[in-house]
Amino acid sequence: MDCLIYYTSALIISFSLFYAYAKYKLSYWNRRGVKSPPTHLFFGNFKDCIMLKKSPGDKIREIYNSADPDDPYIGFYIFHKPLLILRDHDLIKQIMIKDFDNFPNRRFGSGSQMDPIGLDSILSMPQPRWKYVRNKLTPVLTGQKLKNMIPLMIENGKSMLNFIENLPTNEDGWSEYEVKDISSRYITDVLASLTFGININSFDDNETAFCKTGVTVFRGFMRGIIFIIQFFLPDWDFLVVPFIKKPANYFRNIFWDSMNTRERLGFKRGDMIDSMLALKNGKQNPIYKFEGDNLVAQPSSLYLAGFETTAIAIAYVLHDLGHHPEHQDTIYNEIQTQLSGKELTMDLINGLSFLDSVVIESLRLHPPLPITDRITTRDYELNSGLIIEKNVPVYVSINGTNQDPKYFSNPQDFIPSRTEMKEKKFYESLAFGIGPRSCIAQRFALLIIKVAIIIIISNYTIFYKTNKEYDNKVIHVFTYTPDLYVKFKKRN
Repeated sequence: MDCLIYYTSALIISFSLFYAYAKYKLSYWNRRGVKSPPTHLFFGNFKDCIMLKKSPGDKIREIYNSADPDDPYIGFYIFHKPLLILRDHDLIKQIMIKDFDNFPNRRFGSGSQMDPIGLDSILSMPQPRWKYVRNKLTPVLTGQKLKNMIPLMIENGKSMLNFIENLPTNEDGWSEYEVKDISSRYITDVLASLTFGININSFDDNETAFCKTGVTVFRGFMRGIIFIIQFFLPDWDFLVVPFIKKPANYFRNIFWDSMNTRERLGFKRGDMIDSMLALKNGKQNPIYKFEGDNLVAQPSSLYLAGFETTAIAIAYVLHDLGHHPEHQDTIYNEIQTQLSGKELTMDLINGLSFLDSVVIESLRLHPPLPITDRITTRDYELNSGLIIEKNVPVYVSINGTNQDPKYFSNPQDFIPSRTEMKEKKFYESLAFGIGPRSCIAQRFALLIIKVAIIIIISNYTIFYKTNKEYDNKVIHVFTYTPDLYVKFKKRN
């Protein structure tokens, strides 16, 4: 009996102490005069995400939308960790661009010494190494380098056209297929060629080791857990290492196979392997030496950052055009007028202004990465008097900002002409992370997207009505990947 009383008392005291601790931690924003939504005593505002009932992007957009229209920010919690969502354009620009020196790092990423490829990725690398590596990698994706990559993209596009042409057709000549599968195969081929220097025709065989490894990285229940840990609970990233060891070893092996072959035979292909070879043989800096896994990390980062996001972007552009045949016709006519049988070049692509507007509007509605983050290196005072304390992360809800009725009339509608507004560049850059820390491969990604759209629209009419229903309520852990079925019909 005494033992029962003892354990009961200990349990009550322990719970009372935890309750008091949790309530204090979860009053962080209230004590600073910042609004925040109701919280769970243990999970904070992230219970639905931890239970995989909502994606992190959707949850952060939900919190964004729960604020009053004119609130410049709103607080929230992951477990008991306080975080801040920015809601005002000027404040976003101030923190992400103007005062970047206060917010140079991301919370996202691997910090585990057991994951050297993730640790040395430019996506998550902290200052000052990040700036040095970015400056070294920027020449890899210059305008001239991108021009040289267009023929490789076109070559992969031929396989894509051949795949669509061989799809079963009905009596009216229409073929039905899921466009994200098509765009994923196309991106696999393009990125395998341009980042690792290998040819993978996934339209003929989608079961190669390279294709399977890409699927392993981005899909499946366990990968969803890994993304949540790396983006929102990076202090726990040691838990993910056993699950990414096999893909990391695979990318490491194919990278060094390509590097060693290229160095031994002495030929150049105009891809990232050439650039990595030049960095390997160039003058090294103690800040960051381009050797070993430091080299492997960079093409791996480009592949991992570009595979799923760019595939989703292409799929949504095609899906949006399938819903809007009037815009599809405008793009087709623009392509025919500008190209008129000419070889596809960077200058001609840049001259397709309506295509550019369509891509940016589709990215506004369906940003492949719905959130971006930064973390303070020192206390930072806002004009409102709020002090963002050192190491408190700030987030931008990209889909929340992009669809805020404060900034857009009819924000859910696909209206390419709206991107002619003065804020076009803001929304274009927001889709890629905004500011100095934005995606280094933004121009590269946009080029891949546009080349794919040009190739398909030049040869096929797209229509959205199919026998498959589009389920917009499907839960996806990080990126949006609902099934997007469209119909294709060969143009005369």
